[in-house]
Amino acid sequence: MNAPANLADSVRASVVRIGAPPEGYDGSSGTSGDSRRSDRSRRAFWGSGFFVAPGWVLTCAHVLGKGAAPVWRGERAIGITIGDAADSASGPAAANGTGGGGGTVLLGELAFGLPRPEDPQAPPSPWPFPDLALVRVPGAEDADCLWLSDRSVLTPADIGLYGWAPGEVRGDQMFFTGLGKATGVVGRPLMLSGDQLTEGCSGGPVLDQRRGTVLGVSKGAGRRPGTGLATPVTALRRLCDAGPRGARVLHEVLSAHDRHHLSRYTGFGHSWHRQHARLGPTGGEPAYGFTVDRRAELYALFAEVEPPTGAGQVLQLANEARNMVLRRPYTLRDHDPRSWREGAGLLYDPRDHSTAEEEPSPDLALEAVVLYAAKVTAALHRSGPGRTPRAVRALAELREWVERTARTLLNDVIRARVPGVLDGHRAASAARADVLVEIEPDIYGSGRHAWRVALVRPADKDETPGEAAGGAFGGLSDADQAAGEDGEREEITVEQSREDAPRPGLEEAVRAALSQALDQCDVDDHLAAVEFMLPRPLFDEPVDGWRARPYDPDDPFNPHTMPLGQRRLVVVRDRTRKDQGFTPECRTRAAAVLSGPLEAVPLRREVPDAGHDGPGPEGGQATYGRLRAASPGAVPVYCARVGSGPGARAMAAALGAGHAMALWRHGCGDGQDHDDCAEFHRRAAELLARAHSARQVPLHIRTLRNRNAESADDSEESTGVNSTPIDPSAAWARHIVLLYDPPHRTSGDGPLREPPLMPRPPTALRSTP
Repeated sequence: MNAPANLADSVRASVVRIGAPPEGYDGSSGTSGDSRRSDRSRRAFWGSGFFVAPGWVLTCAHVLGKGAAPVWRGERAIGITIGDAADSASGPAAANGTGGGGGTVLLGELAFGLPRPEDPQAPPSPWPFPDLALVRVPGAEDADCLWLSDRSVLTPADIGLYGWAPGEVRGDQMFFTGLGKATGVVGRPLMLSGDQLTEGCSGGPVLDQRRGTVLGVSKGAGRRPGTGLATPVTALRRLCDAGPRGARVLHEVLSAHDRHHLSRYTGFGHSWHRQHARLGPTGGEPAYGFTVDRRAELYALFAEVEPPTGAGQVLQLANEARNMVLRRPYTLRDHDPRSWREGAGLLYDPRDHSTAEEEPSPDLALEAVVLYAAKVTAALHRSGPGRTPRAVRALAELREWVERTARTLLNDVIRARVPGVLDGHRAASAARADVLVEIEPDIYGSGRHAWRVALVRPADKDETPGEAAGGAFGGLSDADQAAGEDGEREEITVEQSREDAPRPGLEEAVRAALSQALDQCDVDDHLAAVEFMLPRPLFDEPVDGWRARPYDPDDPFNPHTMPLGQRRLVVVRDRTRKDQGFTPECRTRAAAVLSGPLEAVPLRREVPDAGHDGPGPEGGQATYGRLRAASPGAVPVYCARVGSGPGARAMAAALGAGHAMALWRHGCGDGQDHDDCAEFHRRAAELLARAHSARQVPLHIRTLRNRNAESADDSEESTGVNSTPIDPSAAWARHIVLLYDPPHRTSGDGPLREPPLMPRPPTALRSTP
């Protein structure tokens, strides 16, 4: 079964063969005598790839794994063969393609691969998801490029499969085409059924036959005939989660992609937009609406302006546009757009269901896209200074597109609202959610923990635009975070563990989900806070130092890679209380610390004066009685750890007495590793008196964390940009932890606890070379 010839011929021009560099390549310099040469040598063939933008090839990471260390060092050690001699093939393989051993070879270099192998000389098999790589190919600026889907929900779809496979003659390859169906869910690999993928097709494109857009990248064939696996193109979003360099690469590629397709559409020769327009209704192309010419122009304009701050900003503006045309909004859990173009894709062709009848009518779709583009324009205007002259011009051209297209709308009411949207510099009515990271207790004694990352916000769905919302802090602006009150809140799970993680690996395990959640919550002027709901033995885990994205020493102050506690308000919550419930004592104390004033009370009575080894240590029942009798606004403070030892026993007494707030240090033990016990308790008391109420304490804690950021034990991830020693007046607060755990009622989804999964053998799906 072959794909339609006209579509296959168009795809073939963009699909490349990837292999070892040609003869003459100098591994030490990463160059060859001539980077463009005839492919007459019998080079090693690794797999397939395809151009997504001029000079950019997308493929599977495992395809490049065959190049070992030189490839992953970024050397120009990848041979990219473009075109072929189109010779006829004979034999059984001819049923699925035509032979071709010729072509032009260019040298490429790896720009980004996910995930990166720990040892390039011994790459993993199978390669973990998402198994994607972007290759920079100098000299390919005139290449034909495929059209990447702008949709978040890609399946179900009738698909075409394309790639290169080994020919009958050793060293030759043949172009493969096939048909099938793709199914899957958001955030997971695509499952393929239909024609069997052939060896060498890994890295080739998976096309939506109806729309002519790339849905995914072929990853491997299944053990059962007619099955396979592909990585959806939406997985490219994970470049943003991999750090600032990955985000820059993705933005560069998508921008070049959209500029290229506008240039091809307005020029002569082959154009994917023009080919799609010729398909008409059979390709889902309406005669009126957000048509291909409008898509090409709008996306090229989006390519010139500043990218969004995160998925939350895109979703917020798209939902506001949907609401204005009376459509149901999307949820943060279902979509994770990282570009302006993906926001438009949610509006004109969301395919939340499998039938075309569920998609919006062309007039509603165009109205929603115009309103969305107007809101993007207004949001970028609000960002104010810092734009380049080129970006200013692009923003003016984007506004002109909105005004021009709005004049064609059929709905007079919507058309009349567009100027107000363009000039309305009001901040978007963001959901203003915060983030919860919940770590489950090690109830099986395995040394491993299940985890969950969720969005938290008040459960009141009828809040007015701009109304405060949020989690532990009540969702007020960062300048005036409020403590959570005893109200109902909604928790929306972003991701939860499928296999438990060891304690040292928890940060790495939750990182991608945490990054995704923060991107969804950081909207306009709202900077999401982070709650860590921890079992008591993990209270000393340095979660304030965790990073949502990997640290880049070349960009130490990138806001997305800084330690969480230096940029955001970070608190610890007690996982045990989730099971035990909130007592009347806790409700009373939570209300008292919220209204203030606050006063410090020693967690262990003897420590401020006599130290940890002083005579007559206080017993557990005595500690409970003293803390139970403390004033309603009292806050237990302690200069050492509370996850184990005497500190843990005293902390259990404090929580049992209903205390909703506490301060301690996770970096100091109960032994002789510090001698500032009295100073810590004195300064903590001064901080609480100055803060007056729970509303201000997280802000003071963040300030102290930043004043301690240059401490000498920050290891290899220290910024190294300030040689000034640590501020002596703040040294007492190094490694400070804030527990703030007010009562709340939770609605929404929660994890079902089950025994931990053991490491599993490789799946039945295997990667093809």
